[in-house]
Amino acid sequence: MSIVRILYVNHSLEMGGIETMIVDMARLLPVDQFLAEVAVFEGGGKLEMTLADRGIPVHSLRKRPGIDWLLLLRLRRLLKERSIRVVHSHNFSAWLYSSLAARSLGNVLHVHTEHSGVGTLQRRHMLERWLSRLTPHVVAVSKHVHQVMIEDIGIASRRVNLIPNGVNTGRFSPDPAVRSTMRQTLGLGIDDVAIGIVARLAPVKNHTLLLRAFAHIIKNHQESYHLLVIGDGPERQRLVALSSQLGIASHTRFLGERHDTEALLNALDIYALSSLSEGMNLTLLEAMSTGLPIVATSVGGNGEIVQNGTTGFLVPSSNVEAMGERMVQLIKDKSLRLQFGTAARVAAIERFDERVMIESYLSLYRHAVT
Repeated sequence: MSIVRILYVNHSLEMGGIETMIVDMARLLPVDQFLAEVAVFEGGGKLEMTLADRGIPVHSLRKRPGIDWLLLLRLRRLLKERSIRVVHSHNFSAWLYSSLAARSLGNVLHVHTEHSGVGTLQRRHMLERWLSRLTPHVVAVSKHVHQVMIEDIGIASRRVNLIPNGVNTGRFSPDPAVRSTMRQTLGLGIDDVAIGIVARLAPVKNHTLLLRAFAHIIKNHQESYHLLVIGDGPERQRLVALSSQLGIASHTRFLGERHDTEALLNALDIYALSSLSEGMNLTLLEAMSTGLPIVATSVGGNGEIVQNGTTGFLVPSSNVEAMGERMVQLIKDKSLRLQFGTAARVAAIERFDERVMIESYLSLYRHAVT
C-alpha cells in the first residue's frame, strides 16, 4: 500500500487543546502508512517548533480578515502540490475552506472534527448542514457535541461519527519524584493543598466562579491552601485584580502559559474546571490521567468525563457555594482525594487513551485508499 499524505487544517498552532491534539495525532500516525503535514490560517504558533522537530511540515495559508477566497485557492494548490489524499479540518472556519478545496479536486477525502458545536447563528447552522452533506466524515468529540450537531444544528444523524478525545496516559501519569521537585519549585509545603486549573484566560472558562469559590474557602478555613491558575489570555488583568478584591491574592498564583503541564498537574492535589461550555476538555482528561480528583462544572462534555461521586464532583456552572463546598470536602478528606484520583486514572486509561482515539480516526483515513 502506498503512503497516504494527510493535511491537518486549523486556525493556528498556538497553545490549546485542539492544537495539542493535532500535534499528537500527527505524532501517532503509523509512518509506514501515513505522512502528516499541517496547514494553519496564521503562522508562528508556539507548537510549530514541536512539529518541526519531528520533521512534520507546517504551511501558513496567511488568511486575511473575513471570507478569504484567495486562501481557498492557496489551500487547493497546496493539496494538489503536496499530493494530499486526506484533509482533516478542525472547527468551523477550517471546515468551510477544507470542504470546498477537497470537493474541487475530487480525489481528496475530507474528515472534519467539531470540538464545541456552540455556534448560535441560524445562518451558520444552515451552512453547517450544507457542509455536512459535502463532507464524507464528520466527527463529534463528545456525546454533547454529537447531540448539538444533530438536534440543534439539524445535521442528519447518519452523517455524524462520535470519537471521544484521547490523551497520552503515559506522559500524563502520577510521578512522586516530579511532584516533589515541582512542589519545591513552587514553594509548596508537604501539607499544603494545591488546587489548579489549566485553561485559557477567556470568559468561557469562567475563572470568576473558581476565584469566588476559592475566596469562600479562604474566608472560612485558614489552613495553607493555594490556587494555581495556569494559562494566559484576555481576562488575565481582570482576574488578577479580582483576586486582590476578594482578598486571595496571597493564596493565588497566575503562572501564565506553561509548557510543563504534566509536571504542574503532578504538583496539584485537586483539579478544578469552572467552564460555562465545553466539548471534551483535553486538560480535564490529562488531569484525570495524572490521578487527580476533579471538581468541574456540569456543562457540555464534562459530565461524560467526570463520574460524579466516583472520579470527582460535578457542580452547577453558576453556583459558587457548591464549587467551594466540594473543594472543601476534598481538601479535608485526603483518603477521598486518593480514592477519586485512583478511579480517575483508571477511567482515563480505559476510556480516553489517545491510542483508542487515533485508531478510530485511522479507520476513517483508510477510506482514502479503499
